[in-house]
Amino acid sequence: MSSIDYQPAGIQIQNSVEDRLSGILSLPLSTFVGLTLVTIVAFLNLADVSIDKDKVGLDMQVMLKLVGIGCAALYGMIGFLTDRRVRDLVQTFPIFWVVIIITMYFVASPFSLTPTISFASTLSMVAVLLLTIRALVQIGIMPVLNAIFVGMGLFNVLSWVVYFVWPEVGVLKEPLPEGKFAYRMSGLAHSNVLGQYAGLTVVLGTIMFFSYQQRSSVRVGLIAVAFGALVSSLSRTSLVATVVALTIAYRRVFFKPEYLQRYVVATMMGIFAVMVISTQVDIGAKIKEKMTMVSKSGDADELTSATGRSEIWAYAIRLISERPLIGYGAATSKYYLALYSSYTHNMILNVAFSTGIIGGFACLMMVLGRVRAMFSISHPLADGILVFIIVNGLFENVVFSVLAGMPTMVWVMSLSWPLLKDDPLVDSTTGEIKKPVLPEGNLRFSQ
Repeated sequence: MSSIDYQPAGIQIQNSVEDRLSGILSLPLSTFVGLTLVTIVAFLNLADVSIDKDKVGLDMQVMLKLVGIGCAALYGMIGFLTDRRVRDLVQTFPIFWVVIIITMYFVASPFSLTPTISFASTLSMVAVLLLTIRALVQIGIMPVLNAIFVGMGLFNVLSWVVYFVWPEVGVLKEPLPEGKFAYRMSGLAHSNVLGQYAGLTVVLGTIMFFSYQQRSSVRVGLIAVAFGALVSSLSRTSLVATVVALTIAYRRVFFKPEYLQRYVVATMMGIFAVMVISTQVDIGAKIKEKMTMVSKSGDADELTSATGRSEIWAYAIRLISERPLIGYGAATSKYYLALYSSYTHNMILNVAFSTGIIGGFACLMMVLGRVRAMFSISHPLADGILVFIIVNGLFENVVFSVLAGMPTMVWVMSLSWPLLKDDPLVDSTTGEIKKPVLPEGNLRFSQ
C-alpha cells in the first residue's frame, strides 16, 4: 500500500471552552469552511423531521440538504483540482474502490426509473467523498474527527428533544404480526438510522476518550445521550454492532496472547457443559424461548429469518440476476421492493442492486481489502468504524444510502487511515501504531 506525504495540520485541540472558541475564531477561512461543512453534513444529511419518513419529496429540509451537498461538492472539487495530495489519496486503494462504485452509480443513473433522483443521490456520494478526503488531507485527522463528533452529538441531542416534544415525528409505531406494535424512538430519522448514529457516536466517543485522551465532561455526556438513544431506538443490529466494534477495536487489550490457553480451556469447558445439559433438557426449545424475549413481536421466527430480511435478500438477488450489468440506479429499490421493504437491507446487495454485479464486486473487494488490512495493522478507531459498518451492513444499507452522510464520512476515514501521517496514535519515528491501552487509575476531565 502506498503512502502519501502530508504537511502537519497545525491545529491543536484545546482543553478549555475559551481556548477552543479562540482557536476556532483564529482558523484560516478554508479550514473554518471545511470543518463547518463536515459538521453540517454529519448532522443534516440523514435528518428527517417528517411524520412519514418513508416519503421523499422536494420540501424545505431536502432543499437544505441539496444546498449542503452542493457546497461540499464545490469545496471537495476545489481541493481535488488544486492539491496533488488529495488526488493521490483518491487514486490509492482501498479508496479507489469507492471511486469505481460511484462511477457505476453514474453509469446506471440514465437507465433509472427516476434519473434525476438517482443522479442527485450519486452526486451526494461524490460530494461526501471529496469533502472528507480534502478535510483529512488539508486540515488533519483530529479536527475533522471532532467536527464529525459534534455533528453526531447534536443529532442525538435533538433527537431526544423531538422524541419528547414532538412524538408524532420522534416515535416510530412499527407494526408487528398479530396486530401488535413496537414503539421505537426515531427522533430526527428512522429508528434504524438513529441506531446507527447513536452506535457510531458511542464507538467514536469511547475510543477518542480512551485512546486519544480526548476527555471532557461534555464528551462523556454526549456518549451517555447517544447510548440512551441507541437503546431506545430498539435497533438490535446497531446495539450488537457497537459491542462487537469496541471489542474488536481493543482486542489486543481484552484478548492478550498470554491468556490464549485460558480462552481455549474455557471454550472446551463451555462445549462440555452444553453437551451435558443437552442430555437433560431440549436446548433448542430453550434457545427459542429466550429468543422470543428479544424479538419485538414475541415470535422467535422473527429472529431466525433475520426479522424477515432473508425473504428481502432472496427477492433482491432475483432482481439483480434479471439486470446484472447496470442495475436499477440509486434510490429506486423502494419501487421494486415495495411488496417487501423500501430497500435491500444489505450494504453489498444494495450496491449490486443499484449498479449491477461490477459495483457489487467492487463493494465486496473494498470490504475484504480493509478487513485484510485490519489483521496486519491494528488501529482502534479505524477498526472500530470498520467493524460497526460491516456488522450493520449485513442488515442495512448504511454507506451507499439514498443520501450519503455521516456513515459514509467515517467509512472514508476508516479506508484512508493507513495512508495518513498526522494521526496521534502513529509513532512519528517508527510509523507504527501505538499499542492501545485502557487508562488506569483516576480519570481527569477538562472543563
